[in-house]
Amino acid sequence: MLDPKRRIDTLQLVELAEGMQIHLRTAGPFLRLIAWILDLLIEGAALFFLYLIINLLSSVVGETVSEGVYLLSFFLIWWFYPVIFEISPWGATLGKRALGLRVVNEAGGGVTMGASMIRNFIRGVEVMLPFLPLIVFFHPRFQRLGDLAAGTFVVYSKPRIDPIIPGPPPLEQVPVNFLLNREEEAAILAFRYRSGGWSEARRVELSNHLEKMTGEVGTKGVSKLMGMAHWLEEQR
Repeated sequence: MLDPKRRIDTLQLVELAEGMQIHLRTAGPFLRLIAWILDLLIEGAALFFLYLIINLLSSVVGETVSEGVYLLSFFLIWWFYPVIFEISPWGATLGKRALGLRVVNEAGGGVTMGASMIRNFIRGVEVMLPFLPLIVFFHPRFQRLGDLAAGTFVVYSKPRIDPIIPGPPPLEQVPVNFLLNREEEAAILAFRYRSGGWSEARRVELSNHLEKMTGEVGTKGVSKLMGMAHWLEEQR
């Protein structure tokens, strides 16, 4: 049987309130790590620039005031830099935007200030407890603890554009004589209608994962899986 948690790619189907459905491609942990490092460099550069200015003014306002202003600047940049940019029309910090990423809510829309503050507050906890970010590797949407608490996840900002592919030719139906859940059925049907955009090697690779279901490997497995999808569609 198909493991419901298995994903053949990072596309996530999101149903909008109007009943429409969109596909969002979730960003993997390594790309998110690069974006986070870029943001750290940006924050560090901003703080260094402020330090130079405050240091020049310290002779006028005094060292105590200068230190207070710098600590306040550090607090504001560390906590509110990501929040301000995530609730902006970009929906992303400068680091994420440079890599074509954005933060969205569970419905695929922009995040609220409350949600952004929650996810970034927990980010501070994750920095102090380095094992917590490992959660991202075990979630199908690559959500970290802050995302789970705020109901957000990180996706590629460019919308998915499906290639125009001719419909699959009529196939001999292959009855499915075992029980499928909704996700398994949807995965088989998706294989049929998306396989036109894959190479033969890719189709074989994916169908081989379902050997226990089809009893076949290679091109025979592809054909049988397509036939099963055809049968499922006729039963609707």
